[in-house]
Amino acid sequence: MKKLKRLLFTAGMCMCLVTACGKKESISAEVDTSVQEATEEITTQETAERETTTQETTERETTTQETTERETTTQETTEAETTTPEETTTEVETTTQEPTTPEETTTQAPTLSAEEKEALLRQAVQQSLPGIVCWGDSLTVGYGGNGESYPATLQRLLNENLIDGIPVVNNGVCVETTYTIMARAGAWEITTNDFTIPAECCPAEIHIYMTNGMYTNLTAFGDAGLNPVTINGVKGNLTFSYHTGEYGYCNFTRLEPGEETVVPFGSVVYPASVDLYGGYVNIIFMGENGYYTDADDLISQYQRLIDARGLSRYIVIGLTTGDYRGYGELSRRMADYFGDKYIDMRSELVNRGPELLGIERESGDWYDIQEGIVMGYFKSDAVHLNENGYKAAGIIVYEKMDALGYFDGVKSAIAQYRN
Repeated sequence: MKKLKRLLFTAGMCMCLVTACGKKESISAEVDTSVQEATEEITTQETAERETTTQETTERETTTQETTERETTTQETTEAETTTPEETTTEVETTTQEPTTPEETTTQAPTLSAEEKEALLRQAVQQSLPGIVCWGDSLTVGYGGNGESYPATLQRLLNENLIDGIPVVNNGVCVETTYTIMARAGAWEITTNDFTIPAECCPAEIHIYMTNGMYTNLTAFGDAGLNPVTINGVKGNLTFSYHTGEYGYCNFTRLEPGEETVVPFGSVVYPASVDLYGGYVNIIFMGENGYYTDADDLISQYQRLIDARGLSRYIVIGLTTGDYRGYGELSRRMADYFGDKYIDMRSELVNRGPELLGIERESGDWYDIQEGIVMGYFKSDAVHLNENGYKAAGIIVYEKMDALGYFDGVKSAIAQYRN
């Protein structure tokens, strides 16, 4: 195009010159010829340039196509390589799904037999609730109950409603005061006079002292939770030794022969209970035989026993004698102090006792309910319950333990291994 412009410019100049010189026609022909030649030259050049451009475009397309083909080949190669691990993995998975050999079967968790499940159940129950121990006097023993007691009823309810094998220990002893009950439970210190323990297993009479100078008839009516005691490192049993008008005499008999041992005055007597009943639920029912001055004193004695045994699971039972006027304030104070771990047993028997046993109430019950007096058909005398009274008391204790969650671990174990 630049050449064409130059030629046209030159031709124009020539035409001007020809016009000026009078040679217009001759020069015009020459110019036309030159322009035609220049145009043909330019056309030829442009055609060559277009052919060159077309060739380059074709080469670029060819190169692009080859690149695309190479990428496609690379992609196919990559897919082929990727496919190989997947196929290999599939083969491995197929292999692991094949039936296992007898040796492989033994690595799976075996199905427990009925005997093994029962053994695991017993172990779980033992850990959750190893037992129940009941501390008290004749109302715990079951005096007047024709062989029945609230601990015995409690034992039956456990066997029937939960599982057998959870022991309920009756550590009640008739006539005992709060102090001797605490002494048997390891909550009130017992000491001795000075004496000598023989080398042989023969009795040696000793005198027992209790903290604060309290008198004791220890072992006179029983030794529940007491024997064998340990004195000066020697284990033996205490038995009652009667002295008219005097208290605290016992005989100590060692369990095994050994060296003669001199025991100094004031040596501590350790009851067996200090090493027994670990993890047991403790039920405490004392006070009917007195030796407390007021509500605060009785509460402090209960708390002393609780602290001495390090209890977290326990139940305190209130007195069953008297009425609202005589013992109403005591019951209210104990309920406030011990909270949901306290059973006002007198009120419970009056208000719910007959219904618990399916006994039809009598016409005179309205008066007993109003005054808070345990009905006559629940008592064997003025103090003690009868068979029905102890049964009702046992049901009440069982319900309280359940409400406090003391059976939850047992229920969970039964659900796991028996259902």
